[in-house]
Amino acid sequence: MEWILHLVAVGAFITMLTSAFCRGSEARIRTIACTAVMVGLAFTPAQWIVHVGMPVLMLSSVEFLFRPLHKCREELITAFGCLAAVIVATIVSGQPPWVLFPLACFIGLWLISGGPQRNRRRQSRELQRRAFHEAAARDASMRINRQELHQLFNHPRLPAQSRQTLHELLRRADALHRELRSHDASARLVFEVEQIHEDFAPTAVRGYLALPPSTADSLPLQDGKTGVQLFDEQLALLDGALDDIAAEARTHGSEGLLASYRFLQDKFGHADDELKL
Repeated sequence: MEWILHLVAVGAFITMLTSAFCRGSEARIRTIACTAVMVGLAFTPAQWIVHVGMPVLMLSSVEFLFRPLHKCREELITAFGCLAAVIVATIVSGQPPWVLFPLACFIGLWLISGGPQRNRRRQSRELQRRAFHEAAARDASMRINRQELHQLFNHPRLPAQSRQTLHELLRRADALHRELRSHDASARLVFEVEQIHEDFAPTAVRGYLALPPSTADSLPLQDGKTGVQLFDEQLALLDGALDDIAAEARTHGSEGLLASYRFLQDKFGHADDELKL
């Protein structure tokens, strides 16, 4: 019977060696299971296993401690928890928990070498690296979108006059967008201009290009108007929308000035008239 316990102890030790230093949920589950077996064997003739398991778990804990904490936090908690369980089982079974002294030395070395600050620096670098990659991905996506829009707005199927009107509309939208951004206009107006350039105009172009080439300029679609006529009307509506946005932007910020003027006029204007009399 005892040889079975020793065989189980050897199996638990080998399994722990293959999982205690690995990351991932599966490795953590195997480590916890092996620890439970060792804790149980601490009260049997195979109690030697706790003296083998303690250094393995100690080295595993220390290794994860010196790794970037934000990447292996769960593994570190698992390793220290399993180590604590083995130490408690060792003490309860009347055996010396000799691993406490070297563990304290390793933790002291980690603190002296600037472990917490090093972890914060590593996490900060990781966040900066991730933000850089995300910004690069966004820039690449924007470049692709601009290239797609450029090809769409210069599609050879667009009538020459409509293409010229479209390009004038886009130039107006770009100029108005720059003006709004430089004068700190409301975010709503800026967004509406962006919608015209990046959403409404491309939708109108795609709608026209979806028509059969042979009938786009000849077959009436609505109220006797052909596809190209409806497309030109959409461009005219968008151009009018830019006029409305520009007009609203010109009065942006005037509300405060007018309110101040009315207040001062009401408060001091009559007094001036009375003094003149």
